[in-house]
Amino acid sequence: MTEASWSQCQEADCIRLGGLSPAAGVEVRPGVPGAGRFPAMAGAVVVDGGDRCFVPRFPFVDGTTYTVTIDGTTTAVLLRRGPELKSATEVLRIDPTARAVPRNLLRLYVSFSAPMSEGDAAEHIRLVDDAGEPIAGGLLPTEHELWDPDHTRLTVLLDPARIKRGLVGHREAGYPLRVGTPFRLLVDEGCRDALGVPLRAEAERRWEVVGDERLHVDPQRWALTPPRGTEQLEVAFDKPLDGGLLARCLAVTGPTGRRVGGVGQRGAQDCSWRFVPEEPWVPGLHHLVVDPVLEDLAGNSARRVFDRDLSNDGEDPREDRPVMLPFRPR
Repeated sequence: MTEASWSQCQEADCIRLGGLSPAAGVEVRPGVPGAGRFPAMAGAVVVDGGDRCFVPRFPFVDGTTYTVTIDGTTTAVLLRRGPELKSATEVLRIDPTARAVPRNLLRLYVSFSAPMSEGDAAEHIRLVDDAGEPIAGGLLPTEHELWDPDHTRLTVLLDPARIKRGLVGHREAGYPLRVGTPFRLLVDEGCRDALGVPLRAEAERRWEVVGDERLHVDPQRWALTPPRGTEQLEVAFDKPLDGGLLARCLAVTGPTGRRVGGVGQRGAQDCSWRFVPEEPWVPGLHHLVVDPVLEDLAGNSARRVFDRDLSNDGEDPREDRPVMLPFRPR
């Protein structure tokens, strides 16, 4: 009986074959039997003591499976394992950061410290109640995961069909969340980074659940604190906003209408934003420019209400243009 194993021969990696007849024909192919026939690898069969060793012309590839055949019969299937990699990737943040969210919450975000693999998030990210029991049907099953271009932030959607009144999902199952009943989002170590290595540790965030949010985002209700010198512009919102959209939906323009260079940072509880200019403020009229696609935690934007009540004129769509909030540095 022939035994095959990974080994070394003449300081080279090889597949060692024990109990093999000297006249036997040896072939090694990448892949598993029945998965398509790849060409046999180039290499040499070398005698080493009482064994024969297949030494490839080009190195074996880590993470690849190889099939060994003797005289045309499959003898062994070996996986070439790479070096053990230590877990280094972790969850940096789970959004929203507000302690309480509306019952009609639309989305969550999970940010990681390094690029992640795609395809298994549904198995390792779960919505649970305070007792750890899964909230059945709470998250929207999607064929394609919603990653940012860097593959470091995942958007997790609650099922819109259970949030929008009048849809079958809402009528049959109701809201995924319940007012007064806390819930958590769990991310376990099974999530793998782009190298296929599990997370360093699991992570979670817990929220309280309050009443529904059904109003437009209204920048006219925000409070701006005019800056002086190189001070930061402070903006306080009237309700928590979607942290994933803030970075691209707010900008500052100067007296000439050109965009002011600087860094925007959202504040605690998703209820504020600050802008630090690259250079001292110049005198004159400035504007905070708000993209109308900016949403609150329930998916309502400055332009439209996500779950619109057609009988309520106050929820009619608004003009699809930026909102300009004026301020003058002191």
